[in-house]
Amino acid sequence: MSNRFTVYKDGGQYRASFEIEPDPATGDRRFIKRRGRTKTEARERLAEAVKEYEATGHVSDSRNVPTLGEWLDQWLEDIAKPRLRPSTFATYQSVVKANVKPAIGAVKIDALAPKHFRMLERYITKGDKSATPPRKPKSSATASSAWRTLHAALDDAVKEGLIASNPCDRADSPRVIYNSRSTMTPAQAGRMIAAEEDAMWHLMWRLAFETGMRQGERFGLTPSEIRTIDGRPCIVVEQQLKTYAGVDVEDIPAFLNARHVSGSAYLVPPKTNSGRRVIPISESLHNELTAYMSGRRGLKPDELIFVQRKGKAKGAPLTRMIEERAWSAALEHAGIEGHYVPHSARHTAATAMAQLGMTDNARKLVMGHSSADVTNNIYTHLGVEDIAQASSGVSDLIERGVAQPSASKQVGDSFQDLVGTFAAMLPQLSEDQKNVFRAMLGIPLGPVVVDSAA
Repeated sequence: MSNRFTVYKDGGQYRASFEIEPDPATGDRRFIKRRGRTKTEARERLAEAVKEYEATGHVSDSRNVPTLGEWLDQWLEDIAKPRLRPSTFATYQSVVKANVKPAIGAVKIDALAPKHFRMLERYITKGDKSATPPRKPKSSATASSAWRTLHAALDDAVKEGLIASNPCDRADSPRVIYNSRSTMTPAQAGRMIAAEEDAMWHLMWRLAFETGMRQGERFGLTPSEIRTIDGRPCIVVEQQLKTYAGVDVEDIPAFLNARHVSGSAYLVPPKTNSGRRVIPISESLHNELTAYMSGRRGLKPDELIFVQRKGKAKGAPLTRMIEERAWSAALEHAGIEGHYVPHSARHTAATAMAQLGMTDNARKLVMGHSSADVTNNIYTHLGVEDIAQASSGVSDLIERGVAQPSASKQVGDSFQDLVGTFAAMLPQLSEDQKNVFRAMLGIPLGPVVVDSAA
């Protein structure tokens, strides 16, 4: 660093200094200074600051750089809140308050290093029994959420000129370990649906298992989303019901185009473009939906099909807690043991679609996933029987010399209806549309034969 570099002891620490060009406006001498517990540490910190100066023409002034906690408070209120969905903002806010600030919030953002992110991960996943109150270990998914929040916040710190680069880019993100979710078989789903005597919940379970619709999409379903396309009944998913508790209307970003329903319930578009989708449904499901809507006299096209029916909240939107109670009762009534949650119905739907031979791309479109990897790796649960049948199919191909195996696996009438619905749409389309649709579903370009004999 030439003769412009000096290092000396200052009390119990070492101070390193490097003289740069004079101030062009005043001609005053200027120095970059850094401290360290040892001479080597002071030199290393100074070398990093000089490197930053040579690359950017400026260097962070540690006296004016906020701590991570200070920056996160400012970032949440001024930058994140106006551009995020209220539910996403609430998640960020919770992660910062419960995990990031207690773990590494006192560190200045220009001093953040990989070791601090490792400290944060340990703080979250290891817990601390000796803390007051004791801190329980949290999941690797929580650590990953904290990492993503930090990465976004520090990206904005770079844009604001507070730091030269994002320190997250110099560290490894937490590895997420996904726990397997208990998933009902199609046969169990059929038992649960058949045992349900309540008309609304019977329909709700059919929608969950046969279409894989998310809870908010089912709660937010309106008559206007049930349409006939190319002669086939479909659900056009355009919105979902979200609850924004404790959020003022003026705090909901305009880009959401949210429609207030009642209380803290709003209808908002799906989170991603892939969430906006068309789901063909069977004639029997369509008929049941139509009959149910007819029973609700005066139901308007933009009103919720499914609402609460008792007490003071009659007519109000359904809630997660209400469905969980009905779900538990339905499981018990059907004699199904095990711990299953309503969201697992999406997993059952994805698995059934795979068992019926629906292609990855088709399942991705129906499920509303942005990537087929999500459908395959998280939502599809294939067992030994599936692998054995696939092997048998290959053997049949070799032995019989047939172009494709018979679609003979039977996993319940409702799911067979779904495949039949897709196949039956083909005659309604032009030849070009047929080819695209057949390729999407994995159906050969020749005559379509739906083999229902198992």
